[in-house]
Amino acid sequence: MVVSRDAKKRLLLGIALMLLILFLFGEPVHKTKLGLRIYTEKEILPVFIIIVCDDNKHSQTGSFSRQMNQVTVLLKSAACLTNETLRFLVVTNSDDVFEQIKSIPSAWPNKYKSRVELESRSVWYPPDREDMRGLLRPCSSARLFLPETLWDIDAAVLVDTDTLFLRPPEELLREIYKFNASQAAGLAQTSVGYHHRRIPFPKPRGVNTGVMVMNMTRLRALPAGWTGTTLKAFDDHKGKLTATATNDIINIALGQNIEIYYELDCIWNYGPGACFKGSNACPNAELTGVYLLHGTSAAFVNSRNVKFRAVFEAWLHFQLGSPLTELLDDVKRRIQADTSAKTRCNRLSSLELMFTKSLEKLCGK
Repeated sequence: MVVSRDAKKRLLLGIALMLLILFLFGEPVHKTKLGLRIYTEKEILPVFIIIVCDDNKHSQTGSFSRQMNQVTVLLKSAACLTNETLRFLVVTNSDDVFEQIKSIPSAWPNKYKSRVELESRSVWYPPDREDMRGLLRPCSSARLFLPETLWDIDAAVLVDTDTLFLRPPEELLREIYKFNASQAAGLAQTSVGYHHRRIPFPKPRGVNTGVMVMNMTRLRALPAGWTGTTLKAFDDHKGKLTATATNDIINIALGQNIEIYYELDCIWNYGPGACFKGSNACPNAELTGVYLLHGTSAAFVNSRNVKFRAVFEAWLHFQLGSPLTELLDDVKRRIQADTSAKTRCNRLSSLELMFTKSLEKLCGK
């Protein structure tokens, strides 16, 4: 059969049109305003990132031991409360550090071991920017370059090691489904505030960078990439940065690209700053309970924030496989037992309710 030239053209045009329709509307991916593909809801796997580094100076001190205890509680709370298998990427500069972290689940019951997958990833800094390694704690500034460091990851949540879960962790990652077509980074507002600073920041108070829900694909697709964006923020405002320079840089980057910012509910990043004035700065925490507790400024171990420390120590001593009600009862007992510190946070009567309400729901109470 002889096919005319016009018929061939129509056939090729039809095939091209079908391919275009599949690309634009087909599953499992779809287009966004930024022209990027993102996975459909059920295809985003729970990926979490922690950054833990050894700088020799701190590895043999109490501060490193404290951090290992915090990592233990973070992983334990995640494994206890999740209904899925969670992938934790450990961004580090040391094989020894990763081996220590990898050994944490070894004593857990098999049921919980299988819920956490640990994978080591190397810290990366842009060439000729080694000067940024020393910002804040060892390797803390590595968060400024995560989308390029973890180039194969589409969506993930960064959590500081001084955090612990009071709700299933996968629910935090699913905040990404609430992003509009431009948003790429979800962070909670800080309670302390940047309003007195002469730098850009997401209004009204700026953000806390200890918990970051990230669409990594969109961050990489920014005109300068996420790394280029954060480097520019650093270079342009170097003289205005404080001791928490990493936080400052991310606030500047988001403040200058406000369309990519998604405001994460403060229940997913509740720290001492939310109650230090003697009142609760996160109203939803009283309605739902706190979902993620953040022990900033050593709140999990110091003698001032005893109610934060009570929750942390209850998790530290909790044996996986025991009834969750035992954990709940221990949290309440520890909170009520220590009334020595008279800080404004500790005098806040609703704090115990906020720290236990989510666990009570999970216990069916």
